[in-house]
Amino acid sequence: MAMPERNLRTELRTPALEGRQNPIDQAYLLLYAAFIVAPVIAGADKFFHVLVNWDQYLAPLVAGMLPMAPPTFMLAVGVIEIVAGLLVAVRPSIGGLVVAAWLWGIIINLLLVPGYYDIALRDFGLSLGALALARLAAVREQTS
Repeated sequence: MAMPERNLRTELRTPALEGRQNPIDQAYLLLYAAFIVAPVIAGADKFFHVLVNWDQYLAPLVAGMLPMAPPTFMLAVGVIEIVAGLLVAVRPSIGGLVVAAWLWGIIINLLLVPGYYDIALRDFGLSLGALALARLAAVREQTS
């Protein structure tokens, strides 16, 4: 016997979930907040190096191909990350995709630096969260 297909749009409007905390909405809000705050903090820290010296994560191969000094490049990275976080705040269905793509670029860079594979794996997990946010946001936008 075939299982009925689940429809997230229908589940978002399920009367059983109305009037109490909807776990789908909770998951969305957690991802939404995280993917605004994390890129903005990481981007801003490229200027201040309070959390870490971000320059150490730039692969020498990538640094050698840059038309600018690596610290200058990392400042540009910081600006892009701040903009990506703000894009999530305004348009999470698009911002989530941008953050995921950005994380894939970071992953490729990290795979070129021996010793940072664990961080690349963490960033892959974060990219999946960003994709989940984009999908949930797209559904919310369709049901609004």
